[in-house]
Amino acid sequence: MKSLFISSLKRAFVSKWYIASIIATVIMCYISSREYIGDGTNSVYIIDLMIHLGMFKKVMVFFAAIPFVTVYCQDCNSGYIKSLIVRSGERNYAWSNVIVCALSGFTAVFVGIVAYFGIVSFFCSPQAYETAGVYSDIALNSPILYVLLIVSVFSLYATMWTIVGLTLSSVLPDNYIALGSPLIFGYLLEEITLGLPPYLNLYNLSHSFAVFDKSPLLNCFYTISVFILIMAISGCVFSHFVKRRSRNEMV
Repeated sequence: MKSLFISSLKRAFVSKWYIASIIATVIMCYISSREYIGDGTNSVYIIDLMIHLGMFKKVMVFFAAIPFVTVYCQDCNSGYIKSLIVRSGERNYAWSNVIVCALSGFTAVFVGIVAYFGIVSFFCSPQAYETAGVYSDIALNSPILYVLLIVSVFSLYATMWTIVGLTLSSVLPDNYIALGSPLIFGYLLEEITLGLPPYLNLYNLSHSFAVFDKSPLLNCFYTISVFILIMAISGCVFSHFVKRRSRNEMV
């Protein structure tokens, strides 16, 4: 398991696609927020405004998927998966892919947005930020911590759909399905849950809106737990289909 996990980490992080995803994230951040950059503008406000843009969110889901989501398709279509499963086992192979896909997707988006925040802060310094959300006290007293918090939640949300894409690729091992399904499912389920209570509304959760009044810690913990739960369920489904497909093909 350990050697397989390390090998998967290298495939994800020591690759041109991971670097390209981070750079593309920085560029997309600039494109989405350049009109707001100017003297006297708060860089915290710029980031907060940017991650609420619908198109920006969709593109970030795609960028989170780029580093690793197609790996299973490549292994399956090339036949390389057979030797990997013989050496490591089906369960170890599946969960190594899930964990590394989550890590690479999360860090690509998080590092890209935080790097852009650092760059734009040279021109628009981070200042106390007034917001009506549950994290208003944090935004006023520690604006940088506020940015790290909302970007973490946003990045985890994008990562969640990446794991869904990985799962669907185990059913239909096609690169286009692996890359495109996170966008499609992310949009559809957001629309479906819009009318649900706040604690089930994926749009609200992705933007760190209040679920429980006057409790930033509880809100943060709940939101992260929901995203991780969905990823865990998707991971279980992925593992199931990896086992089925490998046993059918290796008999």
